[in-house]
Amino acid sequence: MFKQSAMLGSLTAFGILLGITSGGAFAQTPHDEHHMEQTKQTGEFQRIDQPLWLKGTVTAGGLGLIGLELWWFLLSKPKSRKASTQGGIQEVTVTVDGGYEPSQIVVQAGQPVRLNFDRKDPSSCLEEIRFPDFRIAQDLPLNQVTAIDFTPDKPGRYEFTCGMNMFRGVVEVQAGDRTATVATVPETTPSVASIHHPAEPTVSPATSTEANMTPTGIQEATVTVAKGYQPKRVIVEAGHPVRLQFDRQNPSHCYDQLLIPDFAIAVNLEPETTTVEFTPEQPGEYEFMCGMKMNRGVIEVHAPHHAHPEKAVA
Repeated sequence: MFKQSAMLGSLTAFGILLGITSGGAFAQTPHDEHHMEQTKQTGEFQRIDQPLWLKGTVTAGGLGLIGLELWWFLLSKPKSRKASTQGGIQEVTVTVDGGYEPSQIVVQAGQPVRLNFDRKDPSSCLEEIRFPDFRIAQDLPLNQVTAIDFTPDKPGRYEFTCGMNMFRGVVEVQAGDRTATVATVPETTPSVASIHHPAEPTVSPATSTEANMTPTGIQEATVTVAKGYQPKRVIVEAGHPVRLQFDRQNPSHCYDQLLIPDFAIAVNLEPETTTVEFTPEQPGEYEFMCGMKMNRGVIEVHAPHHAHPEKAVA
């Protein structure tokens, strides 16, 4: 993981090396007037031989800088931390300051995870955290702790990144340890049930709304674009025009664009209400998503009911 200290160290070393080189060049420049006049007369460049000690210093400095960079990128290992379990939830605090620390988090599969991101770096690159495998994209307010909850079901390595994919970390999910799970659960039977209960909301059905039929026969619904889409599921009927109004309240670049692939729709969402219109002909589920395909919602199309057009006319 990139650190600001490493960057500053590299820049400082490069500056010193450049200073030595330029200093040596200037030290060799003031030759006597005879050489200068001879150069002017011949019109050719005069070769300046630098002393051996200066060449050795420059070479050693360059090799040292290259070695430092190779060690940092290839040999240095990210700091790892194992989550501590409290109340059936695996919890770790991650400091967001020039990267993520720790940048590698070890948890167990099948148990809820809560990562507390304490953002201290004002860089715009770190104002958002993303977990592509868990479809999570969350803003991180400066000087605040933001909790991210999810439940990994399968062992593996799951990457999280900043909004610009510059800074990265890894959640290493290991196979569940039954003994560890039992140790965190009280002996009474009701408590065992309560331990597994928190995992259920992570797979609970998304909030839904049914579009309203206007007197003109258009199905209308409003979707708020904040922390995802609210509601995430819009229910409409086939064969009738649909008008969805997306009220964008989140400035994250992830929401700059709205995609509805099945209806060939790709529109930019301004920081106001954007209207999208289409007519679904066949029943089914049609997905809509942000431009980065991180946040998603569903348009659920039902078979048409004959009663609705009559009500709309009345």
